[in-house]
Amino acid sequence: MPESSPSAHKTDKHRLWLLRSIFLSALAIYGGTWLGYYLFSRGLDPVSGSIAEALINWDAKWYVDIATHGYSYIPHADFGQNIIFFPLYPALCKGLSFILPFPIPAIGIGLAIFFGLLSVLLFQRLAKDWLEPDSAAFATLSYALYPATAFFISAYPTSLMNCLAIATLIALRQQRPFQAAFWAGIGTASGPLMVFFAFGIWLVLLGRVWADRQNLALISLFKGLSLGIIACSGLGVFMAYQWYLFQTPFAFVVAHGPYIGHLSPLDKLRNIVELFPLWGGDYTPLVHALLLEPTVLNPARSVYFFMNALILLGNFFALGILWWKRQWALLVISIPLVFAYLWFQGAAQGPVSTYRLLYVNLPLFLAAGWIYQSSVRKTWVLPFLGAEMAALVLQAAFFISGHWAF
Repeated sequence: MPESSPSAHKTDKHRLWLLRSIFLSALAIYGGTWLGYYLFSRGLDPVSGSIAEALINWDAKWYVDIATHGYSYIPHADFGQNIIFFPLYPALCKGLSFILPFPIPAIGIGLAIFFGLLSVLLFQRLAKDWLEPDSAAFATLSYALYPATAFFISAYPTSLMNCLAIATLIALRQQRPFQAAFWAGIGTASGPLMVFFAFGIWLVLLGRVWADRQNLALISLFKGLSLGIIACSGLGVFMAYQWYLFQTPFAFVVAHGPYIGHLSPLDKLRNIVELFPLWGGDYTPLVHALLLEPTVLNPARSVYFFMNALILLGNFFALGILWWKRQWALLVISIPLVFAYLWFQGAAQGPVSTYRLLYVNLPLFLAAGWIYQSSVRKTWVLPFLGAEMAALVLQAAFFISGHWAF
């Protein structure tokens, strides 16, 4: 029998890495979910019933409500409204409910799992276009163990947004500008940070169009504007829908008031300058818990503060890596995402469990791959992946037990 070629051996090795990424991610998610459901104390807002029922919590309730009853809006109300949540994911849930014999919550969880698995497969393909094979495998594993992966088993659009963002970056890498704008445009109907992602994509495409203008400035301008319209098309449809239903295209902005509070512009700016998201949280319950001392406050909030601070610092560090590697396109895409998230945290909610929103900053994981690629000694790899996996277990456990930030 002929011996296997080195290329075939490498292919098998990288497939094994992919399967390992999916297995470890699933183990951490379901292990953390079991741990939180059976062993953790209950938080302020747990959902009683089976594990499947407890997974429909927090924002998942809103998405299920939209898919079931549609949007509603009362101008300047002082309570939460479902209009602040973007429509793509609940629309898919509603559409599938007409052809599948399952309730909408089950369809929502099934969609999240499907797009979660698909996103890992797509990310490996993306990473192989940017990195050496071993580094791409490491970046994929890092992506699969990110703490926000826990939302891949609840009715959240996190995995859907990631799939659309990865498809956009693949098209961008393959020099397919209209395809990149198309995927980004669909993504703007799935979540607010996807709007900033699409803006970064459009800036990159606009720069490429202008660089290739060949003295045809008017045509280049038309092409650039066309790409911009396509890249924000999902948001445009959502705003037109709001105008049709509620006679205002900005209902989703106005309705954010009860969520983000009403800080003055000066207070918002001061929070940003003081980097409130990094050290604005109360870490004392976490310290007491680590010292095995009794504490009145639940340490879950402190854990979220700590994880959010680490992830923000990691994203800032990734910006430096992208600069060092001269990955200007990825840098242009990442900067609006990171600073939009920083503004949201510092000027609005504070450092709570919303770092899942930054999961869409995919250059972060490519930067991790470049660090791996540049490292001679890789003794840091196992502790790094172990810390990621532990954070994922904690996120899954806190979520199922009803701890969001308190």
